[in-house]
Amino acid sequence: MTIAALRALAALEAPSEAETLFGGRSRSWSQVAALWIDLRPSGHRESPDAGGPPCLVETAEAEARPHPAVRRGRRLKAGGEPWRIVAVAPHAVRRGRIVLKLERRWP
Repeated sequence: MTIAALRALAALEAPSEAETLFGGRSRSWSQVAALWIDLRPSGHRESPDAGGPPCLVETAEAEARPHPAVRRGRRLKAGGEPWRIVAVAPHAVRRGRIVLKLERRWP
């Protein structure tokens, strides 16, 4: 794979929290980096939600160049859809690349 294979531009987002006027907490996401990725869907499964109906969990993998801001728990927004990063691992074959395990939930 060449660098041309990393053809989708994705925004890496980190959560930020602030206290509301009424003492609650508000969470928003802000962009911390932009990454060129190769996004590959890998499947889906049904996941029970605590106290509610089951939801669909879509999974995918993304290959990218390493970036110090990439870590588990952050969000990758590719194609307008937010994906939660559940794991980050070095690529087994290609040096200088990482593999991101991604998930997103559908109600």
